[in-house]
Order: sequence, then C-alpha cells, then structure tokens
Amino acid sequence: MRHADALRALAVAAALAAAGAQAQVPAQRSADPAAALMPPAGTVAAAPAPALPGRWTPAQVEQSFLQADANADSQLTRAEAQRLAILPRSFEDLDANKDGILSPGEYQSGAR
Repeated sequence: MRHADALRALAVAAALAAAGAQAQVPAQRSADPAAALMPPAGTVAAAPAPALPGRWTPAQVEQSFLQADANADSQLTRAEAQRLAILPRSFEDLDANKDGILSPGEYQSGAR
C-alpha cells in the first residue's frame, strides 16, 4: 500500500509541476509584446491582424508582401492579399491599375 500511495503522490506532484510550468510561460512572454503575437511552436498561425497605418518600416512592408506571396511570383492575388500582415487599405484601393493583382510597387505606395 505504501508504494501505491507514493506513486499517487508522485503523479500529483508531477501534474502540479507541469501546470505551474505552463502558467509561467505567458508571464515570461508578456515582457516582449512581439512574442505575444507569435503562435506557439508547432502550431499553424492564423492570418495576422492588419497593423495600423503609418507605423511601418520599408523592411516590414517588404516582409509582409513576401510572406503573403504564397507562390513567390512577386504579385499578390486577392486570396494572397488576405494573408498580409500590413493592410493599410482595401485590396481595391491598393490595386492602382485595377488588374486584380497587387504588384510590390502598388503595395509599397499604399503602405506609405
């Protein structure tokens, strides 16, 4: 009987330790606001929420375009544009020549 009681106590202690470790992860991440936006490792991220206008560097704008360009053809379809991390205006407003495709130039000028 003592062996079974010791195993139960060990299992309870392990469960509490695991719960405590999980509770500490958000506290550690809260110091870095950007880390709070990152999904846990091994998960699929949902499309990011659009950022606020006027707060992007050219590198951020370029990175947003490259990440959304699923087939790497240097242009964004309407479906790909839904993946943009930075969406300063609607797809129709960004598509200056109204061809149904966003070029890097159209996107960059719309993000300024």
